[in-house]
Parts: sequence; structure tokens; C-alpha cells
Amino acid sequence: MAAELLRLLLHHPDVDLRWVLSESHAGQLVAQLHQSLTGETQLAFSEQPEWEALDVVFVCDARAADAAWLEQVPPQVRVIDLSPSYRLTDEQDSGFTYGMSEINRRRMVHDCMRVSCPSDVAMALSLALIPLAKNLMVNSELHAMVVVGNAEATTGSRVEMVDDGTYSGSIDEVRRVLASLQASFASPIHLTAMRACFARGLLATVYFKSGIDVDMVKQLFEQYYDDHNFTFVIDRSPRLGDVAGTNKCLIHIAREGDFLRLTSAIDDRIKGTVGTAVHVMNLLFGLHERVGLML
Repeated sequence: MAAELLRLLLHHPDVDLRWVLSESHAGQLVAQLHQSLTGETQLAFSEQPEWEALDVVFVCDARAADAAWLEQVPPQVRVIDLSPSYRLTDEQDSGFTYGMSEINRRRMVHDCMRVSCPSDVAMALSLALIPLAKNLMVNSELHAMVVVGNAEATTGSRVEMVDDGTYSGSIDEVRRVLASLQASFASPIHLTAMRACFARGLLATVYFKSGIDVDMVKQLFEQYYDDHNFTFVIDRSPRLGDVAGTNKCLIHIAREGDFLRLTSAIDDRIKGTVGTAVHVMNLLFGLHERVGLML
């Protein structure tokens, strides 16, 4: 995650990357640890944060996102947290806004100081449901399946089931997103998750009983995402190759008997993680959403 984030920030036209904090690697060149950045930066890891003239800090490690560390952050410095620390914490208790621009863009544009980024699974599933929840149309139990890339198994055709508890936090995220848009939502969400042999990407399918006309659903989605820069409705099932290395989410809508089926595809490392963090930064500082993310 850190290497991907650094790559985006190093090539962002409005970012001056001042330091990268790591007590265990202090003094070591960043490119020595993250060799994909060789030739792109001569920065070395810092042992202590240097807050002077800093505008924003990204947090990638839950250990660095604890309350004691955050107390060190000057009040004028914005915090973008990519760890799971505050995803399920109420904003009034933590001060963190949930960083899904598709529902909280206006809030992030206006005086928001701390943002917690969504998980990749919650991002893919939520984007496939938000326009329906906004129109109070999610009224039965949801069945979801996600297939996530496994960088450690890039050959062969093995598919591994993921333990039910691994993504329980992501399901809670989705439930909170839907309830924030449709207060009446109280249906169960059933998730099956698998890791496959491709290196990166996330394909999510969610289906539920619904009598809504598919053409009406497509129209709702197109209207909702019309002024969002990275989410698009397409006329065929998305392939991971269509989103690899980008900050896009592609969504396909279909019907199977009594069930409405929604399929979304994202790059789990970009739209599912660091691309969202850079997108959040653009919003916080009044930049165009696509700056640094035309990948």
C-alpha cells in the first residue's frame, strides 16, 4: 500500500512530499525498501515527524493512528487515515469523516480535517448499492460475493475461500453506508469471499429480490453517478483488466428471475485504497477530483 501511495503522490502535480515516517527504517532510502520507486525519489525514511509547513499527513498503519499519535498532529494539519482504525467510529466521537466521496463529497470539501478511507470490499459493494439505497429501494436481504486478487499466488488456477470473519468489518461498513442513506434498511447481508490467483483487482457481485425494472435502475445509477468522476455504468459484465491500475469503478446491472444482480469491479490497490486517499486529498484542498488520478 505504501509504495502505491508514494508513487501517486510523487507524480501528483500539486504535492510536495516532505517525509516518509518509519522508525524501523529510519535513514534508509525509501527506494531501497520499495524498489518500484527506484529512480523516482531520493527521500530517506524519517524517524520523527516534521510538522513545520505541512498541510496533510497520510496514515497507513493502525499503530500510528492511535489517539496518542494523533495528539501530536497540529490542529491545522489534515489527516487521511488508510488503516481500519476509524472506519466504524461515529464522526462525532472520533472527528473522522468516512472518506467515500460518492456519499460524503460535500462534507469533505467544506472544512473537513480528518478522513478515514473505506476498505476495498466496502467500496466495491457500496458503490453497487448507493443509488438504490438513496431511493429507498434496498428492501430485502443481500447476497454478495467478492473475488479478490492474491499477490502471493499469481500462477495456476487456485481459488481460496476466505474465512467468514475476515471481511466482517467491511460488511459493517456497507451496512452503515446503506443505513445512512436509507434509514429503514435492516436486512441481513450474506457475504462469500474468495482469493484468486490474479495479482490485483476486486470483483464484487451483489443480488437481492426486487421487482424494479432494470432500465429504471440503470437510469437511477447514471443520474446518481453523472457528476462523479470515477464510477461508470456499463452494458456488459466488467473485467478486472478494464480497471487495473486505475481509480475507476465499473458497474453492470442485470436481472436474474426475481433477483436484481449488480456487479462492480475496482483495482483494490487504487480505487480500493490509495487512489481513494488521493481523491480525498484533492477534495480537502479544493483541487479537481481527477488531478493525479488520470491513470
